[in-house]
Amino acid sequence: MSGEAVLQVRGLSVDFLTARGRLHALDSVDLDVRQGTTLAVVGESGSGKSVLSRTILRLLPPTARVAPGARILFDGEDLLALDRAAIRSVRGRRIAMVFQDPMTALNPVRTIGSQLAEGLRLHLGMKPAAAASRAVELLATVGIASPAQRARQYPHQLSGGMRQRVVIAMAIACEPELLIADEPTTALDVTVQADILDLLSRLQAERRMTMILITHDLGIAAGRADEIAVMYAGRLVEKASTREVFRRPRMPYTAALLRSIPKLDDPPHARLFAIPGRPPVVFGDTAGCRYAPRCDRADAACVERTPAMASDGQGHGYRCWHPLEGA
Repeated sequence: MSGEAVLQVRGLSVDFLTARGRLHALDSVDLDVRQGTTLAVVGESGSGKSVLSRTILRLLPPTARVAPGARILFDGEDLLALDRAAIRSVRGRRIAMVFQDPMTALNPVRTIGSQLAEGLRLHLGMKPAAAASRAVELLATVGIASPAQRARQYPHQLSGGMRQRVVIAMAIACEPELLIADEPTTALDVTVQADILDLLSRLQAERRMTMILITHDLGIAAGRADEIAVMYAGRLVEKASTREVFRRPRMPYTAALLRSIPKLDDPPHARLFAIPGRPPVVFGDTAGCRYAPRCDRADAACVERTPAMASDGQGHGYRCWHPLEGA
């Protein structure tokens, strides 16, 4: 594994104030992302993946509360301690994000070119003409044909795949050190998904970016990530190299996610595996392993005591009282 940790998350807990009380979205998350690598953050919907990404960029709503003592260190600087002006200089310039839905990420009443040029003028101080020219170049970089024409169009005039390419162009415009891609292929057909993921991989290699890839699909993570972090109900439950996670998952939840991936050699009409039950919505103080109600290895200890993050001593961390032995 190359590079030192460019991003370090320590003790990150995030609650949302709701009519039902405090909803625990993240619970004591510790995470390192190494320079020049791709970390895939995986888990079911509601596991806290997107909240993690938005907390890094300080894009949480007013109802969110970050626990005292939490730290998000980017190149040694605590992002949670920055004032509004300082964090705005980081967003888009040093850390950029590809949002899940390109239609809502783009302004429907502004042309593609003007939206691309805005970040160039704000962060790099480009003159309007130079920024407009650079916007066309960026559209060409992400594989959009007739980029000058597309720059004059509006988001509704582009297909879903093209809009996602525009969002990627906006994210890489200022050559960020860290790129966060939050479910970048949601609602796209399979062939377009592959094109978008190939584009992200190419751009990362060319620009030597560090990347966090957020997805619910371990199949996507398999061919794109150096390391995988598995989240469940706001907690980090397993983290290791991609090869190690697929070869020897220790957390039963990770093994269940792997079983959920359809296989090409399955017989026709074979029933797909589904994890029983649903992830919990966590309000108030809770004890025990949050996966216990859905786990066939759970016992009284799993229900009563919260497992700490353990390690095998070789970089494979897992949170389980009864870890799988694996291969």
